[in-house]
Amino acid sequence: MPKIVDYEARRREIAAKAVSIFVHDGFHEANLSKIAGLCGFGRTTIYKYFKDKDEIFLFALEEIFEKMESETRAVVDDGSLGAAQKLSGILEVLVRAAVNDKERALLVIDLCLDREPEGLESRTLERAMALTSAFERVIESGIASGELKSVKPGPMAFALFSLVEAYILQNSLFGGLACDEALEAARALLEGLKTNPTKA
Repeated sequence: MPKIVDYEARRREIAAKAVSIFVHDGFHEANLSKIAGLCGFGRTTIYKYFKDKDEIFLFALEEIFEKMESETRAVVDDGSLGAAQKLSGILEVLVRAAVNDKERALLVIDLCLDREPEGLESRTLERAMALTSAFERVIESGIASGELKSVKPGPMAFALFSLVEAYILQNSLFGGLACDEALEAARALLEGLKTNPTKA
């Protein structure tokens, strides 16, 4: 009796293993033969699940983006949280996603740093910028409600997202800074955005 293969589970398995090839070799140098070899089967088997390496790459990144976007939306839509708490919550979602899936987070950063984005690089950058816009919406709302100081929402959102990027790079290249320590430092910075910061 032929072995029944869970199609979606196999796609996730291939994508997860391909991530390490993309990180090690870079997207442009990675190829289907290497990915198939790491998965333990021939290159032709890959075609049962993906048409090319671009599709594998997008599938791999889709999982981390969907998770971050879903959890970020939940924080932004939580009416029980103030603006500063939401900003802290978004930071936590993004940092923890990066810690839990370090290689995929590195791929996102790598593509966002591409000097002339096109194709996959451009699409990845668009998804990353969509996450930045969550910060911007919360900042605008917090300013309107009087909870946050009057700052330019766009640049401040960019600065907050840059903290996430910096943590990913720091954690990946050097390690040493625990996730909770990074978030505690970020919360201290967010206190400065409040019109009435909490007094120690």
